[in-house]
Amino acid sequence: MGKSKLSRAELADIVFEDKDVQEYGISRKEVSVIVSKFIDALRLSIEDLEVGGTIELRGFGTFGVKQRRSRLARNPKTGEPVEVPSRKAVFFKPGRDMKEKIRTDN
Repeated sequence: MGKSKLSRAELADIVFEDKDVQEYGISRKEVSVIVSKFIDALRLSIEDLEVGGTIELRGFGTFGVKQRRSRLARNPKTGEPVEVPSRKAVFFKPGRDMKEKIRTDN
């Protein structure tokens, strides 16, 4: 691919052009709706996760939610200390195959 950004429409086009998808005779618009619904369902599922919960997509990776501790930081402009409150943070851990592919590609 070589792109730094990929839109839903571009992702739907990639799925639509796959020969296995072509065999089913699904239209480009239907593929676009399916891709959008999948992304929306994944986003909603991640938003509903409790701290420590995960969503695993085998062969792709794991999404989860961690609790970040509060900490003391510094305002870069003034240098004065600022308390950063604790918060929830989403993380993604790529699957083994994806990690290996990224490590070996240069």
